Amino acid sequence: MMIGWIGICCVMLLVLYAVLISRVAVARKGRLGGIKPLVDPFIYVLAVRTIADRIEPLLIRPRYALAQLNGGTCSRDRLLSFAGESVGLGYAAWLAFGCVAWVTDNDSLAVLGIVVCVCVPLLRARELRNRVAMRRQRIVMELPELLGKLLLIVNAGDTVLRALTRCVEQQPPGRNPLYDELKSALAAMKRGESMAAALEEMGRRCAVPEVKLFASTLLINARRGGEVFVPALRELTRQMWEKRKAAVRTLGEQASSKLVFPLTLVFLCIMVLVGAPALLMF
Repeated sequence: MMIGWIGICCVMLLVLYAVLISRVAVARKGRLGGIKPLVDPFIYVLAVRTIADRIEPLLIRPRYALAQLNGGTCSRDRLLSFAGESVGLGYAAWLAFGCVAWVTDNDSLAVLGIVVCVCVPLLRARELRNRVAMRRQRIVMELPELLGKLLLIVNAGDTVLRALTRCVEQQPPGRNPLYDELKSALAAMKRGESMAAALEEMGRRCAVPEVKLFASTLLINARRGGEVFVPALRELTRQMWEKRKAAVRTLGEQASSKLVFPLTLVFLCIMVLVGAPALLMF
């Protein structure tokens, strides 16, 4: 089997990877136990100042998405970890396709490996956007439930802050990001932060207009009193239920559209199974 250009590329990729692993090991003073093979070598490359200055403008949207998924902040290390993992997966795919192309002497597989290498980071960024959209959808779907509980407890004579605390305490950690952000806002108030600042920070972290409207309604209670708060909360609850119904209808339409292709495929298979015997009889 001749080496060829595909074999040369595979050897160069392996040598480059070995060099990066050795650099990471030197930077960690020989400790190889905690090295992530598909992440740390590429983080080492991306952390170089000249490279980092060029790729950071391309990572603005992923950084914003990571901030929404991690409490409103995204450190440089977290961003580099995401970028390094994306590049590492693409590099591994390129190397795997290249080795298979070398063994089978198929140039098209090598070209396909390059395409996959480019597509992997793009797919990772798309997956991150989908996670952010799913998080926003979960918040919008849960907000009417929270408003209903809050309205019920406030009408029973409890204060707003105690009602919010009871709503948060009844939910297990991690059940919904809305309760996690509300818990962080209540903890900030207990530390002495003003209610307006804590609620504003909660709305910023959630990045959902409905949550910002909810925070504004809570501030009405703090400024004008309960006589204005209860009708405003009741109206907001009605609006949120309407938005939840619209979101559910949208999800139903998306689910039905996803079923079109499988149903079409099943229909074609049935047509082949039914029509094939009839055609073979002629």
